[in-house]
Amino acid sequence: MTHFLLPLYSLPLKNQQIRRAYRNLITKAHPDKGGDAKTFALIQRAYDVLSDTDKRKQYDSTGTYSKSVEEELLDSFGGGVFRDKLNEENQRKESVAEAIQTVEKNKGSHTSGFEAFMRSRGDSVASFGVDDIINQFGVVKGSYDEVQLPKIKAYEVNQPAGKKVVAGHEKEALRVETTKIASTLQWGEVLVSVRVAPMNAHDIYEDHMSFITSNYGNNASDANVHKDSMLNPRKGAFENNMNESNERKIPGSDCLATVVKVGAGVKSLAEGDWVIPYVPNLGTWRTLAVWKEKDLIKIPKEMTSENHCAMMREMCVAYRLLEDFGALKPGDAVILNAGTSLIATVVCQLASMLKLRPILVCRAHPGFEKTVKWLKSLGAIEVFKDEGDLGAELEEKRLFAKPRLALDGVGGISAVRLAETLHQGCPLIVYACASGRAATFPWHHWVGKGLIVRGFSLRNWMKENKKKTPKMMETLAKLVNANKIAVEYTEYELSTEFDEALEHACEKHRKTKILLKITDIGSTVDENDK
Repeated sequence: MTHFLLPLYSLPLKNQQIRRAYRNLITKAHPDKGGDAKTFALIQRAYDVLSDTDKRKQYDSTGTYSKSVEEELLDSFGGGVFRDKLNEENQRKESVAEAIQTVEKNKGSHTSGFEAFMRSRGDSVASFGVDDIINQFGVVKGSYDEVQLPKIKAYEVNQPAGKKVVAGHEKEALRVETTKIASTLQWGEVLVSVRVAPMNAHDIYEDHMSFITSNYGNNASDANVHKDSMLNPRKGAFENNMNESNERKIPGSDCLATVVKVGAGVKSLAEGDWVIPYVPNLGTWRTLAVWKEKDLIKIPKEMTSENHCAMMREMCVAYRLLEDFGALKPGDAVILNAGTSLIATVVCQLASMLKLRPILVCRAHPGFEKTVKWLKSLGAIEVFKDEGDLGAELEEKRLFAKPRLALDGVGGISAVRLAETLHQGCPLIVYACASGRAATFPWHHWVGKGLIVRGFSLRNWMKENKKKTPKMMETLAKLVNANKIAVEYTEYELSTEFDEALEHACEKHRKTKILLKITDIGSTVDENDK
């Protein structure tokens, strides 16, 4: 950026002269007039520094300038398009041009030719290394030294065999017990101490009907669902709570944990590291666990509070939903249902910082007006009940610029309502299905509106973007630490307050995330205890 600062920097500290020099440079560099997008962005940022008295003084003395967390978000989000107001089409053209230049440059290269050949083979040819062999076939016991573990009985939430979780009777099916931990660590395993674990509805209920009864009432019509249109529990959103024999496991998919011991073959983790699950269905409602290194993600220690780290997956979902879909730019509207969920409230706050216009949709309930005030305080421009014709509601509120992105976490008729509001040819992204019912869209949505429907899974995204994951989490942590993202939560101790936590987690229309906090991990095992 320095060579763009110089023509402006040599001028006296007068905004009018700096502004005129900036206009001369920016006019020549504008992408619409054949200029380079990166040059345009650098000139814009140079002007942002020199037109700000404090930033210029800091640059004079240090040669650098500090950014606020909002500026860091604008610089990193969507490749900086929200700061520079360049649309995604310009970025796409630039990427294509760079790709063409790279291909031309590498013509005749043996390495590039071999890489092109491998890509052309697709999935038919894949590299297969030592780690892949170990992951698939394991390591023979006795060929390495097993790490001995202390004899401890740890707390964990269990469900009696054959006992189904039924709405209104959750305490009868889920209870805290003590269980001996494994005696040794096998190859690639680590012992972790779970510090915080969120309680989500899909962790509690085995099937969709139990979940819907709990959240939408005893009348299935309240949720616009019927048994014949429900997703198969073994194939749908609740599959993570079942193993292959359809037996319940320890509930919980999210948590923050600390590595206590590492076994042979562990490369990337050490004692004291903070980790969160990389895969679902690990069973996080417990105090101690033995997990595979490959199933965990190491995160920077103390990058933010333990509680927020435990909820990081849902915050990352919110971040990706906004950055990856819709080709959004400042001023665009985004509409989403499940408006009081953690993901929706984080989307709302991020959208507000990015100068987008978030519109939230929630189920009607007795305290709805209070919910509206709360969500508007987070940045929502409007909050609607999940009923009737949302398109007509938008027009009544004189919101004529239709949303360019819809985010569905409910499914069923709720998703159809969102689709009705969308601008022609804009996408609806499905990231969850709280109602348990797949949406069925009228034919005119597909033909007349050019509806685009896509699904999103954060865990799938992380598999393909491991290098981008830490930066995303760091960005979110900075926003949390600067109080730019607020998340309501309530803590309960797993070992002594689980029943109260479960009751609160099953409460309808709550606005707080329930967290199982762990300070008591268990007790040592008596030598005579079998």
